[in-house]
Amino acid sequence: MGAELRLMTPTKDPVQPDDRLLVETIRGGDAEAFEQLVRRKTPKVYALCYRIIGNAEDAKDIAQLVFIKLWENLGKYDSAYAFDTWLYRMVTNVAIDFIRNRQSRDNAVNSTLRLVKTSTDAEQGLVVQRKEIETVFNDVSAVLSPKQKTIFVMREMEDLPSAEIAKILGCRESTVRNHLFNARKLMQAQLKQRYPEYAQLWRGQ
Repeated sequence: MGAELRLMTPTKDPVQPDDRLLVETIRGGDAEAFEQLVRRKTPKVYALCYRIIGNAEDAKDIAQLVFIKLWENLGKYDSAYAFDTWLYRMVTNVAIDFIRNRQSRDNAVNSTLRLVKTSTDAEQGLVVQRKEIETVFNDVSAVLSPKQKTIFVMREMEDLPSAEIAKILGCRESTVRNHLFNARKLMQAQLKQRYPEYAQLWRGQ
């Protein structure tokens, strides 16, 4: 029986330290702990960068810059707050700066967001392909400010609540809602003007 119990007890899968504990370990000078944190957060950081920027190579560069800034500013992290909120604020700041400094409109956000939804209903008579969605979003989102784009991505793609977005951006929740409202309104107007065939599928009412 003792042998059976030992077989059922995991021995090679130790419990991973939570983010706050890992940060404290890094502050103590453990470089391996920072590598562990980077591995843990890379998927989230890259995904958010890509959804805001829309370009894979740029997203990789921005993600690397985020982790450099993370290393440089880790001492400023207040463990009273969720680590992901603090990290997301860093990601969005770097991404917004990148958008503001980017010259070419061709590299505008190119993410598959739920701007247009596919439908199999017979009365729709329209099948929206992934590439078409990206093209439509790329065009109509060009009218948004960097902050409006970021908020739209976090709310519609990341499914973050307005309160969490407000914490990440360091603003009021009402400010987030206003930006989101204006982003939807601007994009809806562009959609009706440039892609009237898709206007009926607009979900941002």
